[in-house]
Amino acid sequence: MIGIIMRKLLLLFFTLMPLATLAQGSDDEAMRHAEQVFTFMLQDQVDSLYDTLADDMRHMVTKEQLHGGMTQAEQLAGSYREHGEWTVNRQDSLTICSSTCFFENGKLSVVMVFDEMWKLHGLQLVPKYDETKDDPLPEGVVELTDTVRAADGLALPCVITLSGLSDNPPIVVLVHGSGAVDRDETVLANKPFRDLAHLLALRGISTLRYDKRTFVSQEPVASVEEETIDDALAAVALAHTYNNNVYLLGHSLGAMLAPIIATKTPLKGIVMMAAPARDMEEVLVDQVETLSASDATEEQKRQAVEDMHRQVPYYFVPQHQVQTACRLKTPMLILQGERDYQVTMKDFSIWQKKLGKKKHVTLISYPSLNHLFIYGEGPANPQEYMKKGCVSEQVADDIATFINNNR
Repeated sequence: MIGIIMRKLLLLFFTLMPLATLAQGSDDEAMRHAEQVFTFMLQDQVDSLYDTLADDMRHMVTKEQLHGGMTQAEQLAGSYREHGEWTVNRQDSLTICSSTCFFENGKLSVVMVFDEMWKLHGLQLVPKYDETKDDPLPEGVVELTDTVRAADGLALPCVITLSGLSDNPPIVVLVHGSGAVDRDETVLANKPFRDLAHLLALRGISTLRYDKRTFVSQEPVASVEEETIDDALAAVALAHTYNNNVYLLGHSLGAMLAPIIATKTPLKGIVMMAAPARDMEEVLVDQVETLSASDATEEQKRQAVEDMHRQVPYYFVPQHQVQTACRLKTPMLILQGERDYQVTMKDFSIWQKKLGKKKHVTLISYPSLNHLFIYGEGPANPQEYMKKGCVSEQVADDIATFINNNR
């Protein structure tokens, strides 16, 4: 879910189109064209911006998609201040111009890709962070690298975080939300899966986290099986080589699919964090409604949903996750942040209604946590993800208690 919304907020479009010629202008000329395009973005001159697109891009991007790009960036990062100098690089026949944009609450990089006729083949706004070293591993925790071998042979790099606090620690496979997500499930400034791995290790529980297929490979996927389920099964198989007590923890899309995964492989239990209970289409409509500008028209909202349907049509296929969960005898822990605006308490209330009376199911919500299970105050919004936080220790405590009670 996060992948979809972040893509909508930040990514206007980005594609590299190989060209046959090598004719290129000077750096000064490149910077002049970049500055002109950036002005079109700032002033929301959609027609002028559209005119700069290469022909191939015009078949992929509508004027409506270009509208309000900078406004969406400001919703995420605060008011625009200024941008830095342009950097010019070249890749074959393409000229790539980039600059750092300074906003009230952070920095974004703008990247433009031009051909030799100064037509755009790429335009991207992405968060930019100062490079910092990851926090050191907690004392007594060891991390090993390994590889999840997908059914089609694709290698998915993974990290096994081993707890030294237990002689035979159970292992939890972490399954990501939507989009091209790395092993840490990095979302802007935050790494919730890395947080969870370290927090659980301190509680005597090992984890396996892996780079998602859509992060490793540019090959398109056409179903949730291809994007998530099949690779999660391969990760579970690898986890069994480390310990027979294997659990699965899914977040967002991964949580929605966790009951389905549990029907296909033996698991000691499943943890579902921010799990959609409703069909994805209904959840996405709610997300668009929440994130849309106050003056957005119903037509613009409808177009936003259609854009997502065109990008990932298989997300709109019902998965019947609630019905599947109702049939499961596998122990389940369902967790929900009450400040989550992406998967909301509407979904949690459905889980409560359908599963709340089952003895093997535990449901917990947290008043102050967001979609990433990080503490905050007031209504949550995308800007919150630009500030580094950490998954709540209470969440880790609850997961550890669940696992220890179902070993």
